[in-house]
Amino acid sequence: MINSITVIYDNLAEEGFIGDWGFSAFLDGENPILFDTGAKPDIFIKNCKNAEIPLEETESIFISHNHWDHTGCIEKVISISKTPDIFIPESDAEEMEEKVKDKAVVVPILTPTVIAPEIFSTGILETGIDNPSFEHAFIGKTPKGYILITGCSHPGIVKITQRALEITEEKLFLILGGFHLYKTENENVKKIAEELKRMTEYIAPCHCTGEKAVKVFKETFKDRFIYCKAGTEITF
Repeated sequence: MINSITVIYDNLAEEGFIGDWGFSAFLDGENPILFDTGAKPDIFIKNCKNAEIPLEETESIFISHNHWDHTGCIEKVISISKTPDIFIPESDAEEMEEKVKDKAVVVPILTPTVIAPEIFSTGILETGIDNPSFEHAFIGKTPKGYILITGCSHPGIVKITQRALEITEEKLFLILGGFHLYKTENENVKKIAEELKRMTEYIAPCHCTGEKAVKVFKETFKDRFIYCKAGTEITF
């Protein structure tokens, strides 16, 4: 069960936090999980300290995909946490094993996978780009329903959400993360937002979603829209 989400790393930041291109979030609950690690260790650590994130208690690290702005602080994290499990697309597992050596346990993900009670990976989806070729997203149960956390949504945010709904078999409470729509025309973003409106109660786009696209989501979801940046905390 996930009780709260704290965004650690994002392009934008709350007062007292540092913004930088990348993404990371801490999911607090019975099984504390770090989702991605951002890009620069100095910024990551400063933001963790400001948010009072207990990295030493992190038992699991969920890596959405093998891009520098999501894996840049992995060595720093495993030097603080205690031999965590790292859940990563199977295609990138070998490279991650070489990077972390014996300081973490790399768990390759291929199909939808149970990570902990009521916590899942969507399983990998094709990104449509050469590197990385695959990405997966995080699904977790909260007291208010299931949430979906995405890294960059290279496979497409609608496609990822459809996969999540196949697993949860119920409407999501929240979708949060990067939607990779910063180059997408507003008309197409509007169509995507309308589709997602039927799939989730709340939306919190950030990172690579893009400023114009975020504005469209805000206009579409209205009071069901949540601003999201480094330092944002959502409690369930």
